[in-house]
Amino acid sequence: MHRVPLFDSEMGELVSHGKQLYKKEVVDPNHVYSEWNLLPDLLLERVFQHLTLDERYNASMICRNWSRAFHFPRVWYTFELHDTLLTKRKFNYCAGWQKLLDHIRVTIFLTKKGMHIRTLIFPPMNNLFNLYEFLNVSLYMHNNCPGTLDRVHTLRFSFACQHTEQADDVVFGTGGQILSMFKKVMGVFSELKTLELRDLLLEGCEGLHLLDEVCVTCCETLRTLTLVNVMKLPHTLLHPGAFVNLETLVISPQSIGDDLLELLGYSKVRNMYIVQNKYTENGQSLSYKAWKQCRAANPRLRVHLCSEGSCKNEIIWQQQAPVRSIVYNSPYAKIDTPVMLTIIELYKRNLEVFAHKQLPRFYMPRSFHDRIDSSLLLLVRQCPYIHTLVVREKVSTATVLLVAHTAKNLMYFYLRRNAIILKADWPFNPDWTPEFYEWLCKNARSYEAMEREVSQILGYKWQSLTDKQFKMINIDLGKSYYMFS
Repeated sequence: MHRVPLFDSEMGELVSHGKQLYKKEVVDPNHVYSEWNLLPDLLLERVFQHLTLDERYNASMICRNWSRAFHFPRVWYTFELHDTLLTKRKFNYCAGWQKLLDHIRVTIFLTKKGMHIRTLIFPPMNNLFNLYEFLNVSLYMHNNCPGTLDRVHTLRFSFACQHTEQADDVVFGTGGQILSMFKKVMGVFSELKTLELRDLLLEGCEGLHLLDEVCVTCCETLRTLTLVNVMKLPHTLLHPGAFVNLETLVISPQSIGDDLLELLGYSKVRNMYIVQNKYTENGQSLSYKAWKQCRAANPRLRVHLCSEGSCKNEIIWQQQAPVRSIVYNSPYAKIDTPVMLTIIELYKRNLEVFAHKQLPRFYMPRSFHDRIDSSLLLLVRQCPYIHTLVVREKVSTATVLLVAHTAKNLMYFYLRRNAIILKADWPFNPDWTPEFYEWLCKNARSYEAMEREVSQILGYKWQSLTDKQFKMINIDLGKSYYMFS
């Protein structure tokens, strides 16, 4: 029996060959095909730089041009290790199947791409065996394969000192063989410009000799040094004062002391960030005399007090320090009246930035007497050099107008739209004229009028932010807008 060919205008043409039917696609002359394969090399580099190692491999299988982009040197400028990268499955009689580091894969990868790596990142890892083995293989390849990891200028290392998020878990630091191997790896990078170490929580004299090899090899090249919770207990680290061209220092309060401040007074450090997080304990406030001598020796030094992560402790205040900014990057930090009075008393002549980032995770009252409105207005009145203000707690529209009107040097004013209460709840002040109070009450009755008046005061189109926009705020603390700082 003869098989009759079938035809459908939408599905295409089916042609019979023996006992099977094959679909013959109809080519539409008006169809517009995408030209992703014709992207310029610069754009392909940027795209591949944001992909993981597996995603880069999958993308390289798309077309010939993307396969060529896989081998661009700039694509491999940044390498980030994680628990399952470059591993193989292996059965363990006690723990079952595990993903352990594959030495052959690591060796092949470093041989082909190690010469291109500029930034090496070690995020918190739960598999400490893979971390140690990668450090061991990296050190071997650097010593025996010329060119491997020779151009690394940025090294970031964070230790997973708490494997789960439960509050009663034991917090422990690194040490032993991992610390010994990591010190050897740091010592072979002779072109380091940025070094970041976080949450090592070392005890005893381990932290005091942590950077001995780095001081020898990178004494003149290092520009940015981050030492957050390197020590668990208060011990003064003198290594930051040995880097002659250091410009930015990020350090925890338990690692600074009077001797370090004396060294920084004769260094090129311009920005010093004193950072606290949930693992910071036993921080210390330095003496008034030490900060005064440091300011006299290094008048361009700018100090920034920061709280980050889920830290619930108050910032450790440094008397007489040249504090230019105070940033709470924690969802649990509140604006308290005694804290505001302390800030005004200590830093009213230097403070330029006051910010509370992230969305709050605590109760915020709506009553005027329980809110932060009065404290906020007192801050901007007593600190005339504030140019950046970030507020996330509830305030009224009248408070927004008063803050914008009172802060003479205010340039960047960030507020959450969901935290602004539409209300003119300020009583009449004898220092105000009746015309000013009438202006305040009139423009506090609508969000549009408030934003219009604040825009006129600041000199640009200003508007309150949504929660999504508020979470994306980025502040450049290292930039100064005044000649004296």
